[in-house]
Amino acid sequence: MKILHVVIVLVAMSLTNCDQSNETHKPNIILIMADDLGYNDVSSYRSLHTIDYENPPTSQTPAIDKLADEGMLFTDFYSGSPVCSPSRGALLTGRNSNRLGIYNWIPPGSPMHLRSDEITIGEVLKQTGYDTAHFGKWHLTSEGMGQPLPNDQGYDYSFYTYNNASPNHRNPDNFYKNDTPLGELEGYAAQLVVDEAIQWIETTREKDKPFYINVWFNEPHTPLAAPDELVDRHEYRGEYYGAIENMDKEIKKLTDYLQYSGLESETIVIFTSDNGSQWPNSNKPLYGAKHFTYEGGIRVPFIIRWPEFVEEGIVTDITGSFTDLLPTLTELTGTNTPNDRILDGESLLQVINDPHIDFKRHKPIFHYRYFHDPILMLREDNWVLLGYDELVPREDHLMANELDKIEPWRFEKNHMEYLEDLKPSYFKLYNLENDLGQEINLADDYPEIVERMKHIMLKLQSEMIMEGGNWFEDN
Repeated sequence: MKILHVVIVLVAMSLTNCDQSNETHKPNIILIMADDLGYNDVSSYRSLHTIDYENPPTSQTPAIDKLADEGMLFTDFYSGSPVCSPSRGALLTGRNSNRLGIYNWIPPGSPMHLRSDEITIGEVLKQTGYDTAHFGKWHLTSEGMGQPLPNDQGYDYSFYTYNNASPNHRNPDNFYKNDTPLGELEGYAAQLVVDEAIQWIETTREKDKPFYINVWFNEPHTPLAAPDELVDRHEYRGEYYGAIENMDKEIKKLTDYLQYSGLESETIVIFTSDNGSQWPNSNKPLYGAKHFTYEGGIRVPFIIRWPEFVEEGIVTDITGSFTDLLPTLTELTGTNTPNDRILDGESLLQVINDPHIDFKRHKPIFHYRYFHDPILMLREDNWVLLGYDELVPREDHLMANELDKIEPWRFEKNHMEYLEDLKPSYFKLYNLENDLGQEINLADDYPEIVERMKHIMLKLQSEMIMEGGNWFEDN
């Protein structure tokens, strides 16, 4: 009966798509994203695996765990990139970050940004009557470069930082409200972001419209800061785990507000992280870390809760990706999906309706990350093919700054020239069904699979770089 109920509601929403007086039938949407949070840093994910190792994460995340208990937890969900800016761009547009031309994180003074002709979730949902806002880290433009900001890309209201909280999460001085700098603010970044979001929901939004908001935390990205009582709970990495727990407390504040204000049943809450963690053991049982296209750099927590419509307590191993968010939300809300460009994601609405469905993904998951080997990653079914420019030794913990392929760290003209010509020379193949830690290279055993996936991988790399363009020639 629950699934039938969902179908009936969705049909009703599609029928009322042209009648703006019926906008309130559509669900509210809150998209929560942590910054550099590892798969193993969330206690509900940690509980899914029995691993014997020293110094496991000690962060406790009861508010995130409660979302999972009351909704659907994905164990096999991919971010848009192993680093920040390209991942966020892919999430907002449903397009691989290389198609967007966001090839790396965006440094200050860079021409690289999310172009104004890209269409975001905010822009498409506004078509069907949503009130929209963005709260927290943006990192899709460079400050002072005249590039589009949240208010230019589908968000009616914004409270944001260009990049990380400065000087750290405590009393940050680099937040903006609707493009106006606010100076030093008192409190932690997570608290400020959630308080602003609640205030907007309570007092600023148009009450006769459904709303969609981003709540994109600065935590637990460095530079770190957290309340002493949270830091002191941990024997090691206290500031990191404290920042996670401080963020979790603010998620509880937000979800409590939804409950007390009567908005809970009509609001979809999604939780995820922009990429994997850089800290030891934070991505286990996955191999790798932030910056790398191994599973630990790109497989992230992903939870969706929608009371009465999403079945409670579901753990699904269906494969999803950040690029799936836009087509999923447009189908769910009866909104027109952009049809004048290539989308790399596909709707997961049928999975949300029925988590027990035999779902087969039709579009591969692809990553190109020129800055570190492996430079290419392609996922089809349970197979993952990795393409390397140079083979790198397997290490218990990868140190990104020791494995850079090019200098300087920031994106500059020589990076653009380098990434346009870079091709893989070596390939490794893994079956994730029984090798989640990517320990057993099967490339020699399945040469036909390698060749088939290699062909797709190289075609996508060439196609996407052509579409993404050269920032130093085109601007």
